[in-house]
Amino acid sequence: MTTFPMISYREFDRWLEQGQIGQLVDLREPWMYERERLWGSINIPFGELECRMHEINRESTVVFYCDRGAKSMLVCRDLWKMGYRAVDLAGGMLQYKGKYIDRSPLPALE
Repeated sequence: MTTFPMISYREFDRWLEQGQIGQLVDLREPWMYERERLWGSINIPFGELECRMHEINRESTVVFYCDRGAKSMLVCRDLWKMGYRAVDLAGGMLQYKGKYIDRSPLPALE
């Protein structure tokens, strides 16, 4: 049985630098995403994913992450079974020690 890939933060940084990531999805709550996020990510909270599946690019590699890694593992397992190229960032934001943390303020919504 084939399982979805999990990558370390070092591998993630390398993939990002090499353009191997088609989409990066943060599954955390918006307040966590506003405080800090990975560069280039979009925020689709775990509880909203089912109704926002149309935003996930089925044709490219999609890396998912959350706070600790548990929710992103569940999402990757399910999407991998559905044919998505879903990859889990192992350990989530709590384990991320790379150089692509974005803490800049998000633009205000009008």
